[in-house]
Amino acid sequence: MDVPSDVLRLWESYNLEESVRRHCLTVSKIALKIAQRIRKNGHRVDIDAVLMGSLLHDIGRAITHDPFQHFVKSAEILRKEKVDEKVVRIAERHFSAGITAEEAERIGLEPKDYMPETLEEKIVSFADNLAMGDREGTFEDFMKRLDEIDRKNPEMRWLTDRTRERARKIKEELERLSGLVF
Repeated sequence: MDVPSDVLRLWESYNLEESVRRHCLTVSKIALKIAQRIRKNGHRVDIDAVLMGSLLHDIGRAITHDPFQHFVKSAEILRKEKVDEKVVRIAERHFSAGITAEEAERIGLEPKDYMPETLEEKIVSFADNLAMGDREGTFEDFMKRLDEIDRKNPEMRWLTDRTRERARKIKEELERLSGLVF
């Protein structure tokens, strides 16, 4: 895949680790496949926003690998760099299957809504869930990853249960629009 020069510049400027870059490329591959099928089926989707959002969604990992902070940092970086707000929101709302303002406050974030709303936001969030590092996984792999979180951190079950339900809804919507089965 040819990575846009704007993305390469940001990756270099923030010294984004190679493993994170490979992960972003995997997310992009999955997200573009979904977006292109949705467009082919006659629905409107901003392919460029999906491309840029998927490649930049984890730029915040250049600052932190904290799962509950990296998406906030991604948005901060992208806003500072004057990236299109549509792409910023994709990065800001990509984590898991979204986090409500109440949930954000409960995990120590500003009480702000981090739920994917637009089709492009949902596509990148879902594609990120299917990416297992730099390889393409399955929806079942994502569910197993949530089970593993439950085993290691039972105190987070309240969030993983909500995530499962949200992820299933996004999966169903994207399957309906794309004709793909995940």
